[in-house]
Amino acid sequence: MNEVDREIKGIQALTKKLAKSAGQSPALSARQQRDARGCSGCVAWIFALMFFGGGCAMFFFMALRPWVGMLQARSWVATPCTVISSDVKADEDSLHLSVVFKYSVAQQDYQSDTYCFSSMGSNTANNWKRRVVRDHPAGKQTTCFVNPSNPEEAVIERGWVPDMWWGFFPIPFLLVGGAALLFALGVIRVPQSNATSHWQPPRSVSPVSTASLADSDQDEIVDGPVMLKPASTPRATLAGAIFIAAFWNGIVSIFVWEMIDRIRQGQIVGWQWFEVLFLTPFVLIGVGLIGFVFYSLLVLFNPRPTLTIDSAAIPLGESLRLTWNLAGRLSSINRFTISLKGVEKATYRRGTDTTTDTETFAEITIFETTEMFEMAEGLTEIHVPGDTMHSFDASNNKIQWTLEVHGDITLWPDVAASFPITILPKRLEEVA
Repeated sequence: MNEVDREIKGIQALTKKLAKSAGQSPALSARQQRDARGCSGCVAWIFALMFFGGGCAMFFFMALRPWVGMLQARSWVATPCTVISSDVKADEDSLHLSVVFKYSVAQQDYQSDTYCFSSMGSNTANNWKRRVVRDHPAGKQTTCFVNPSNPEEAVIERGWVPDMWWGFFPIPFLLVGGAALLFALGVIRVPQSNATSHWQPPRSVSPVSTASLADSDQDEIVDGPVMLKPASTPRATLAGAIFIAAFWNGIVSIFVWEMIDRIRQGQIVGWQWFEVLFLTPFVLIGVGLIGFVFYSLLVLFNPRPTLTIDSAAIPLGESLRLTWNLAGRLSSINRFTISLKGVEKATYRRGTDTTTDTETFAEITIFETTEMFEMAEGLTEIHVPGDTMHSFDASNNKIQWTLEVHGDITLWPDVAASFPITILPKRLEEVA
Protein backbone atom coordinates (compact mmCIF):
# COMPACT_ATOMS: atom_id res chain seq x y z
CA MET A 1 0.00 0.00 0.00
CA ASN A 2 2.95 2.36 0.55
CA GLU A 3 3.82 2.05 -3.11
CA VAL A 4 0.23 2.85 -4.08
CA ASP A 5 0.23 5.94 -1.88
CA ARG A 6 3.50 7.12 -3.35
CA GLU A 7 2.13 6.70 -6.89
CA ILE A 8 -1.06 8.63 -6.16
CA LYS A 9 0.82 11.36 -4.30
CA GLY A 10 3.20 11.67 -7.26
CA ILE A 11 0.32 12.27 -9.67
CA GLN A 12 -1.28 14.75 -7.24
CA ALA A 13 2.02 16.61 -7.02
CA LEU A 14 2.22 16.77 -10.80
CA THR A 15 -1.33 18.09 -10.94
CA LYS A 16 -0.57 20.85 -8.46
CA LYS A 17 2.51 21.76 -10.48
CA LEU A 18 0.42 22.06 -13.62
CA ALA A 19 -2.12 24.24 -11.85
CA LYS A 20 0.63 26.39 -10.41
CA SER A 21 2.26 26.81 -13.82
CA ALA A 22 -1.07 28.14 -15.07
CA GLY A 23 -1.01 30.82 -12.37
CA GLN A 24 -4.08 29.45 -10.59
CA SER A 25 -4.87 27.16 -7.70
CA PRO A 26 -7.25 24.19 -8.19
CA ALA A 27 -9.75 25.79 -5.80
CA LEU A 28 -10.00 28.94 -7.91
CA SER A 29 -9.97 27.32 -11.35
CA ALA A 30 -13.75 26.99 -11.63
CA ARG A 31 -14.33 30.64 -10.78
CA GLN A 32 -11.62 31.82 -13.16
CA GLN A 33 -12.98 29.54 -15.86
CA ARG A 34 -16.37 31.27 -15.51
CA ASP A 35 -14.63 34.65 -15.74
CA ALA A 36 -12.82 33.57 -18.90
CA ARG A 37 -16.03 32.29 -20.43
CA GLY A 38 -17.83 35.50 -19.51
CA CYS A 39 -15.05 37.57 -21.07
CA SER A 40 -15.04 35.49 -24.27
CA GLY A 41 -18.85 35.73 -24.39
CA CYS A 42 -18.71 39.54 -24.22
CA VAL A 43 -16.09 39.62 -26.99
CA ALA A 44 -18.24 37.33 -29.13
CA TRP A 45 -21.30 39.56 -28.65
CA ILE A 46 -19.37 42.75 -29.45
CA PHE A 47 -17.81 41.16 -32.53
CA ALA A 48 -21.16 39.79 -33.69
CA LEU A 49 -23.06 43.04 -33.23
CA MET A 50 -20.36 45.11 -34.92
CA PHE A 51 -20.08 42.88 -38.00
CA PHE A 52 -23.70 41.83 -38.34
CA GLY A 53 -25.17 45.24 -37.49
CA GLY A 54 -22.75 47.06 -39.76
CA GLY A 55 -23.31 44.49 -42.50
CA CYS A 56 -27.11 44.89 -42.27
CA ALA A 57 -26.87 48.70 -42.46
CA MET A 58 -24.51 48.60 -45.44
CA PHE A 59 -26.57 45.93 -47.19
CA PHE A 60 -29.75 47.98 -46.81
CA PHE A 61 -28.33 51.21 -48.24
CA MET A 62 -25.94 49.72 -50.80
CA ALA A 63 -27.97 46.76 -52.08
CA LEU A 64 -31.50 46.27 -50.81
CA ARG A 65 -32.87 49.77 -51.36
CA PRO A 66 -31.58 50.21 -54.94
CA TRP A 67 -32.48 46.65 -55.92
CA VAL A 68 -36.04 47.05 -54.60
CA GLY A 69 -36.28 50.37 -56.41
CA MET A 70 -35.31 48.66 -59.67
CA LEU A 71 -38.10 46.12 -59.25
CA GLN A 72 -40.71 48.73 -58.38
CA ALA A 73 -39.70 50.98 -61.29
CA ARG A 74 -40.65 48.29 -63.80
CA SER A 75 -44.24 49.52 -63.49
CA TRP A 76 -43.38 53.24 -63.53
CA VAL A 77 -44.69 55.38 -66.39
CA ALA A 78 -42.37 56.51 -69.18
CA THR A 79 -42.55 60.32 -69.39
CA PRO A 80 -40.75 62.89 -71.60
CA CYS A 81 -38.24 65.04 -69.70
CA THR A 82 -35.61 67.72 -70.32
CA VAL A 83 -32.10 67.69 -68.83
CA ILE A 84 -31.33 70.88 -66.92
CA SER A 85 -27.74 70.05 -65.94
CA SER A 86 -25.40 67.06 -65.66
CA ASP A 87 -22.07 66.80 -63.90
CA VAL A 88 -19.77 64.54 -61.89
CA LYS A 89 -19.14 66.18 -58.53
CA ALA A 90 -16.14 65.38 -56.33
CA ASP A 91 -16.85 64.81 -52.65
CA GLU A 92 -13.65 64.13 -50.68
CA ASP A 93 -12.33 60.89 -52.26
CA SER A 94 -15.51 59.92 -54.15
CA LEU A 95 -17.37 61.06 -57.24
CA HIS A 96 -21.14 61.57 -57.39
CA LEU A 97 -23.20 61.66 -60.56
CA SER A 98 -25.63 64.58 -60.65
CA VAL A 99 -28.22 64.80 -63.44
CA VAL A 100 -31.03 67.32 -62.89
CA PHE A 101 -34.06 67.08 -65.15
CA LYS A 102 -37.64 68.39 -65.34
CA TYR A 103 -40.86 66.73 -66.45
CA SER A 104 -44.63 67.25 -66.31
CA VAL A 105 -47.38 65.02 -64.95
CA ALA A 106 -51.06 66.01 -65.24
CA GLN A 107 -50.04 69.52 -66.41
CA GLN A 108 -47.90 70.01 -63.28
CA ASP A 109 -44.14 70.55 -63.48
CA TYR A 110 -41.69 68.48 -61.44
CA GLN A 111 -37.93 68.36 -61.04
CA SER A 112 -35.63 65.53 -59.98
CA ASP A 113 -31.88 64.96 -59.56
CA THR A 114 -32.06 61.13 -59.37
CA TYR A 115 -30.49 59.61 -62.45
CA CYS A 116 -30.60 56.02 -61.09
CA PHE A 117 -31.32 54.13 -57.87
CA SER A 118 -27.65 53.95 -56.81
CA SER A 119 -26.95 57.11 -54.86
CA MET A 120 -23.58 55.97 -53.52
CA GLY A 121 -20.47 57.85 -54.51
CA SER A 122 -17.28 55.98 -55.38
CA ASN A 123 -13.90 56.57 -56.95
CA THR A 124 -13.68 53.35 -58.93
CA ALA A 125 -14.86 52.57 -62.47
CA ASN A 126 -16.24 56.08 -63.01
CA ASN A 127 -16.01 56.09 -66.81
CA TRP A 128 -19.70 55.30 -67.01
CA LYS A 129 -20.50 58.46 -65.02
CA ARG A 130 -18.54 60.61 -67.45
CA ARG A 131 -20.27 58.85 -70.33
CA VAL A 132 -23.68 59.66 -68.81
CA VAL A 133 -22.71 63.34 -68.49
CA ARG A 134 -21.51 63.34 -72.11
CA ASP A 135 -24.72 61.73 -73.33
CA HIS A 136 -27.00 64.01 -71.28
CA PRO A 137 -26.00 67.62 -71.93
CA ALA A 138 -28.19 70.45 -70.71
CA GLY A 139 -31.32 70.88 -72.84
CA LYS A 140 -31.42 67.30 -74.11
CA GLN A 141 -34.86 65.77 -74.53
CA THR A 142 -35.03 62.21 -73.15
CA THR A 143 -37.33 59.84 -71.27
CA CYS A 144 -37.66 59.39 -67.53
CA PHE A 145 -39.78 56.96 -65.51
CA VAL A 146 -42.22 58.40 -62.99
CA ASN A 147 -43.80 56.71 -59.99
CA PRO A 148 -47.56 56.88 -60.71
CA SER A 149 -48.42 56.89 -57.00
CA ASN A 150 -45.92 59.66 -56.23
CA PRO A 151 -45.08 61.87 -59.24
CA GLU A 152 -42.22 63.49 -57.33
CA GLU A 153 -40.22 60.27 -57.73
CA ALA A 154 -38.61 59.81 -61.13
CA VAL A 155 -35.42 58.33 -62.61
CA ILE A 156 -33.87 58.30 -66.06
CA GLU A 157 -32.12 54.93 -65.69
CA ARG A 158 -34.22 52.33 -63.87
CA GLY A 159 -31.88 49.39 -64.56
CA TRP A 160 -28.47 48.21 -63.41
CA VAL A 161 -25.49 50.60 -63.19
CA PRO A 162 -21.85 49.69 -62.31
CA ASP A 163 -21.99 51.27 -58.84
CA MET A 164 -24.55 48.64 -57.83
CA TRP A 165 -21.78 46.02 -57.72
CA TRP A 166 -20.89 47.59 -54.37
CA GLY A 167 -24.06 45.99 -53.04
CA PHE A 168 -22.14 42.71 -52.74
CA PHE A 169 -19.51 44.30 -50.49
CA PRO A 170 -21.46 43.84 -47.21
CA ILE A 171 -22.09 40.10 -47.79
CA PRO A 172 -18.85 38.90 -46.09
CA PHE A 173 -19.70 41.09 -43.08
CA LEU A 174 -23.15 39.51 -42.91
CA LEU A 175 -21.73 35.98 -43.12
CA VAL A 176 -19.01 36.51 -40.52
CA GLY A 177 -21.27 38.56 -38.25
CA GLY A 178 -24.10 36.04 -38.58
CA ALA A 179 -21.78 33.16 -37.67
CA ALA A 180 -20.47 35.13 -34.69
CA LEU A 181 -24.04 35.88 -33.62
CA LEU A 182 -24.99 32.20 -33.77
CA PHE A 183 -21.86 31.40 -31.76
CA ALA A 184 -22.75 34.02 -29.13
CA LEU A 185 -26.31 32.62 -28.90
CA GLY A 186 -24.92 29.11 -28.46
CA VAL A 187 -26.38 27.75 -31.71
CA ILE A 188 -22.87 27.07 -33.02
CA ARG A 189 -20.48 25.47 -30.55
CA VAL A 190 -16.76 25.01 -30.97
CA PRO A 191 -15.85 21.42 -30.09
CA GLN A 192 -13.44 21.14 -27.20
CA SER A 193 -10.26 19.33 -28.06
CA ASN A 194 -9.62 16.60 -25.49
CA ALA A 195 -7.08 14.40 -27.25
CA THR A 196 -9.50 11.58 -27.92
CA SER A 197 -10.22 9.61 -31.07
CA HIS A 198 -13.30 7.42 -31.53
CA TRP A 199 -13.74 6.57 -27.87
CA GLN A 200 -13.72 8.51 -24.60
CA PRO A 201 -13.48 7.14 -21.06
CA PRO A 202 -16.92 6.75 -19.47
CA ARG A 203 -15.81 8.88 -16.52
CA SER A 204 -14.23 12.32 -16.75
CA VAL A 205 -10.47 12.07 -16.69
CA SER A 206 -9.60 14.38 -13.83
CA PRO A 207 -6.00 14.58 -12.64
CA VAL A 208 -6.71 13.22 -9.13
CA SER A 209 -9.75 11.00 -9.17
CA THR A 210 -8.42 8.85 -12.03
CA ALA A 211 -4.88 8.43 -10.77
CA SER A 212 -5.38 4.71 -11.31
CA LEU A 213 -7.74 2.76 -13.54
CA ALA A 214 -10.31 0.80 -11.55
CA ASP A 215 -11.60 -2.66 -12.56
CA SER A 216 -14.89 -1.20 -13.80
CA ASP A 217 -12.98 1.17 -16.06
CA GLN A 218 -10.79 -1.61 -17.40
CA ASP A 219 -13.88 -3.37 -18.69
CA GLU A 220 -14.80 -0.26 -20.68
CA ILE A 221 -11.56 -0.31 -22.72
CA VAL A 222 -12.65 -1.36 -26.20
CA ASP A 223 -10.35 -3.95 -27.79
CA GLY A 224 -10.27 -4.51 -31.50
CA PRO A 225 -9.02 -2.54 -34.51
CA VAL A 226 -9.81 1.17 -34.33
CA MET A 227 -9.07 3.41 -37.30
CA LEU A 228 -7.94 6.84 -36.09
CA LYS A 229 -9.29 10.05 -37.50
CA PRO A 230 -6.86 12.90 -38.26
CA ALA A 231 -7.20 16.18 -36.39
CA SER A 232 -7.71 17.92 -39.75
CA THR A 233 -7.95 16.89 -43.39
CA PRO A 234 -6.25 18.51 -46.42
CA ARG A 235 -9.65 19.32 -47.95
CA ALA A 236 -10.81 21.12 -44.80
CA THR A 237 -7.54 23.06 -44.65
CA LEU A 238 -7.88 24.07 -48.30
CA ALA A 239 -11.51 25.15 -47.83
CA GLY A 240 -10.56 27.29 -44.83
CA ALA A 241 -7.62 28.81 -46.69
CA ILE A 242 -9.82 29.71 -49.67
CA PHE A 243 -12.48 31.33 -47.45
CA ILE A 244 -9.97 33.41 -45.48
CA ALA A 245 -8.04 34.45 -48.61
CA ALA A 246 -11.24 35.37 -50.47
CA PHE A 247 -12.61 37.35 -47.51
CA TRP A 248 -9.36 39.26 -46.92
CA ASN A 249 -8.49 39.94 -50.55
CA GLY A 250 -12.10 40.75 -51.44
CA ILE A 251 -12.05 43.68 -49.02
CA VAL A 252 -8.46 44.78 -49.72
CA SER A 253 -8.97 44.64 -53.51
CA ILE A 254 -11.63 47.35 -53.29
CA PHE A 255 -9.15 49.79 -51.78
CA VAL A 256 -6.38 48.63 -54.13
CA TRP A 257 -8.56 49.21 -57.19
CA GLU A 258 -9.52 52.64 -55.91
CA MET A 259 -5.87 53.50 -55.26
CA ILE A 260 -4.83 52.35 -58.75
CA ASP A 261 -7.60 54.44 -60.30
CA ARG A 262 -6.47 57.50 -58.34
CA ILE A 263 -2.82 56.97 -59.34
CA ARG A 264 -3.83 56.58 -62.99
CA GLN A 265 -5.75 59.86 -62.83
CA GLY A 266 -2.87 61.63 -61.09
CA GLN A 267 -4.82 62.25 -57.89
CA ILE A 268 -2.09 60.85 -55.59
CA VAL A 269 0.37 63.63 -54.80
CA GLY A 270 2.68 64.52 -51.93
CA TRP A 271 1.78 63.04 -48.55
CA GLN A 272 -1.01 60.97 -50.12
CA TRP A 273 1.64 58.43 -51.15
CA PHE A 274 1.68 57.42 -47.49
CA GLU A 275 -1.75 55.93 -48.15
CA VAL A 276 -0.10 53.59 -50.65
CA LEU A 277 2.56 52.64 -48.09
CA PHE A 278 -0.13 52.06 -45.47
CA LEU A 279 -2.00 49.71 -47.82
CA THR A 280 1.13 47.73 -48.79
CA PRO A 281 1.26 45.41 -45.69
CA PHE A 282 -2.38 44.43 -46.19
CA VAL A 283 -1.64 43.58 -49.83
CA LEU A 284 1.36 41.49 -48.79
CA ILE A 285 -0.78 39.59 -46.28
CA GLY A 286 -3.29 38.91 -49.05
CA VAL A 287 -0.51 37.63 -51.32
CA GLY A 288 0.66 35.36 -48.49
CA LEU A 289 -2.88 34.00 -48.05
CA ILE A 290 -3.09 33.28 -51.76
CA GLY A 291 0.24 31.47 -51.50
CA PHE A 292 -1.12 29.40 -48.62
CA VAL A 293 -4.12 28.43 -50.78
CA PHE A 294 -1.76 27.07 -53.46
CA TYR A 295 0.32 25.36 -50.76
CA SER A 296 -2.81 23.67 -49.39
CA LEU A 297 -3.78 22.67 -52.92
CA LEU A 298 -0.43 20.91 -53.41
CA VAL A 299 -0.93 19.04 -50.13
CA LEU A 300 -4.00 17.36 -51.69
CA PHE A 301 -1.67 15.39 -53.99
CA ASN A 302 0.47 14.06 -51.13
CA PRO A 303 0.29 10.42 -50.00
CA ARG A 304 -2.47 9.85 -47.41
CA PRO A 305 -1.64 7.98 -44.19
CA THR A 306 -4.12 5.65 -42.47
CA LEU A 307 -3.46 4.53 -38.88
CA THR A 308 -5.16 1.64 -37.08
CA ILE A 309 -4.57 0.63 -33.44
CA ASP A 310 -5.74 -2.53 -31.68
CA SER A 311 -7.41 -0.69 -28.78
CA ALA A 312 -9.31 2.56 -28.50
CA ALA A 313 -7.16 3.70 -25.57
CA ILE A 314 -4.00 2.61 -23.79
CA PRO A 315 -3.13 2.93 -20.09
CA LEU A 316 0.22 4.33 -18.97
CA GLY A 317 3.04 1.81 -18.97
CA GLU A 318 1.43 -0.49 -21.52
CA SER A 319 1.82 -1.16 -25.24
CA LEU A 320 -0.44 -1.48 -28.26
CA ARG A 321 0.04 -2.41 -31.88
CA LEU A 322 -0.07 0.19 -34.62
CA THR A 323 -0.73 -0.61 -38.27
CA TRP A 324 -0.20 2.02 -40.94
CA ASN A 325 -0.88 2.35 -44.63
CA LEU A 326 0.44 5.10 -46.88
CA ALA A 327 -1.32 5.41 -50.24
CA GLY A 328 0.06 7.57 -53.01
CA ARG A 329 3.34 8.43 -54.73
CA LEU A 330 5.86 7.19 -52.16
CA SER A 331 8.94 7.66 -54.33
CA SER A 332 8.92 11.40 -53.51
CA ILE A 333 9.31 10.82 -49.74
CA ASN A 334 12.90 10.94 -48.47
CA ARG A 335 12.26 10.01 -44.84
CA PHE A 336 9.10 8.66 -43.16
CA THR A 337 8.54 9.03 -39.41
CA ILE A 338 5.80 8.11 -36.92
CA SER A 339 6.10 9.51 -33.40
CA LEU A 340 4.08 9.70 -30.18
CA LYS A 341 3.73 13.27 -28.92
CA GLY A 342 2.46 14.61 -25.59
CA VAL A 343 1.52 18.29 -25.23
CA GLU A 344 0.54 20.31 -22.16
CA LYS A 345 -1.73 23.34 -22.59
CA ALA A 346 -2.03 25.77 -19.67
CA THR A 347 -4.57 28.61 -19.74
CA TYR A 348 -4.22 31.58 -17.41
CA ARG A 349 -5.08 35.26 -17.14
CA ARG A 350 -2.75 38.16 -17.88
CA GLY A 351 -4.64 41.25 -16.84
CA THR A 352 -7.83 41.17 -18.89
CA ASP A 353 -6.42 38.75 -21.49
CA THR A 354 -6.68 34.97 -21.41
CA THR A 355 -3.46 33.29 -22.58
CA THR A 356 -2.77 29.66 -23.45
CA ASP A 357 0.80 28.31 -23.35
CA THR A 358 1.62 25.08 -25.16
CA GLU A 359 4.64 22.93 -24.33
CA THR A 360 5.69 19.54 -25.69
CA PHE A 361 6.75 17.34 -22.77
CA ALA A 362 7.17 14.05 -24.65
CA GLU A 363 8.08 13.13 -28.24
CA ILE A 364 8.93 9.49 -28.84
CA THR A 365 9.94 8.18 -32.27
CA ILE A 366 8.02 4.96 -32.94
CA PHE A 367 9.08 4.20 -36.49
CA GLU A 368 11.51 5.78 -38.94
CA THR A 369 12.68 4.66 -42.36
CA THR A 370 14.06 5.85 -45.68
CA GLU A 371 13.05 2.69 -47.57
CA MET A 372 10.02 3.11 -49.82
CA PHE A 373 8.68 -0.43 -49.38
CA GLU A 374 8.68 0.05 -45.58
CA MET A 375 6.70 3.30 -45.90
CA ALA A 376 3.82 1.71 -47.81
CA GLU A 377 2.53 -0.33 -44.88
CA GLY A 378 3.75 -1.90 -41.70
CA LEU A 379 3.14 -2.98 -38.12
CA THR A 380 4.90 -1.71 -35.01
CA GLU A 381 4.37 -1.51 -31.26
CA ILE A 382 3.75 1.64 -29.23
CA HIS A 383 4.93 1.69 -25.62
CA VAL A 384 3.76 4.55 -23.40
CA PRO A 385 6.16 5.31 -20.52
CA GLY A 386 4.62 4.71 -17.12
CA ASP A 387 6.27 7.74 -15.52
CA THR A 388 4.47 10.35 -17.62
CA MET A 389 0.99 11.91 -17.48
CA HIS A 390 -2.27 10.55 -18.88
CA SER A 391 -4.77 12.49 -21.01
CA PHE A 392 -7.03 14.87 -19.16
CA ASP A 393 -9.05 18.02 -19.74
CA ALA A 394 -9.27 20.21 -16.65
CA SER A 395 -10.61 23.74 -16.38
CA ASN A 396 -7.28 25.41 -17.13
CA ASN A 397 -4.94 22.58 -18.08
CA LYS A 398 -4.97 19.91 -20.75
CA ILE A 399 -2.76 16.95 -21.52
CA GLN A 400 -3.14 15.85 -25.15
CA TRP A 401 -1.51 12.87 -26.87
CA THR A 402 -1.23 12.43 -30.63
CA LEU A 403 0.39 10.16 -33.18
CA GLU A 404 2.35 12.35 -35.61
CA VAL A 405 3.06 11.17 -39.16
CA HIS A 406 5.68 13.07 -41.16
CA GLY A 407 7.21 12.52 -44.56
CA ASP A 408 10.03 14.74 -45.88
CA ILE A 409 9.61 15.73 -49.55
CA THR A 410 12.10 17.88 -51.43
CA LEU A 411 10.74 21.04 -53.10
CA TRP A 412 7.16 20.12 -52.15
CA PRO A 413 4.94 20.36 -49.03
CA ASP A 414 5.78 17.59 -46.58
CA VAL A 415 3.38 14.84 -45.57
CA ALA A 416 2.11 15.87 -42.14
CA ALA A 417 -0.84 14.44 -40.22
CA SER A 418 -1.81 14.39 -36.55
CA PHE A 419 -4.02 11.65 -35.04
CA PRO A 420 -5.36 12.25 -31.49
CA ILE A 421 -5.38 9.22 -29.15
CA THR A 422 -6.38 8.62 -25.53
CA ILE A 423 -3.81 7.75 -22.86
CA LEU A 424 -5.43 6.43 -19.64
CA PRO A 425 -4.09 6.21 -16.07
CA LYS A 426 -2.30 3.08 -14.95
CA ARG A 427 -4.30 -0.04 -14.26
CA LEU A 428 -5.18 -0.60 -10.62
CA GLU A 429 -3.33 -3.92 -10.29
CA GLU A 430 -0.15 -2.34 -11.65
CA VAL A 431 -0.32 0.41 -9.06
CA ALA A 432 -1.07 -2.05 -6.25
